[in-house]
Amino acid sequence: MTRSRAASPDRSVRPAVDEDAPAIARIQVAGIREAVGAGLDGGEAPPVPRAAVEATWGTTLGRPQPAGHHTLVALHGHGVAGFAACAPGEALPPTGGRPEPVPAGTDILALEVDRDFRRSGHGSRLLAAIVDITRPASLRVWIVAGDDVRVRFYQGAGFSPAGVRRTLATGAGSVVEHLWWSRVPD
Repeated sequence: MTRSRAASPDRSVRPAVDEDAPAIARIQVAGIREAVGAGLDGGEAPPVPRAAVEATWGTTLGRPQPAGHHTLVALHGHGVAGFAACAPGEALPPTGGRPEPVPAGTDILALEVDRDFRRSGHGSRLLAAIVDITRPASLRVWIVAGDDVRVRFYQGAGFSPAGVRRTLATGAGSVVEHLWWSRVPD
């Protein structure tokens, strides 16, 4: 008999609270370093000040979020195994590589799962929760070029490149990010 990895009391998603700030900061700092390192062709990502990230999350989660903004955590047992943050996103005009506009929807600002809990369904649960809460026409996310882990995850969830890119300075060099998107069926 095969055991299912479906959501259960020990694997769930809930809105983040200010007490989650330390876990979110730990997971986010690790995710940033991993993504930037991939974008620098495996180079060393610059240090990310975890205390400052934690303080920012504490402040953010300690007050009401603006309309349409959500921060969620994935739980594994009683611990935070991942998180997602999202906000409303405006429609994007057509580009040279894409003749149709990307409809207004939800921008995924962050979706990170602790390395020790990957492949446990937490990323998919977080993504599904974003769709359930926001009911968007589209989802969009920026992915660092070279970050094959995130590309595979989002491709598997039905995302594709939108034909838009941006360059970010990291302190250890610049990385290129590509916008990926998915239309969400009614």
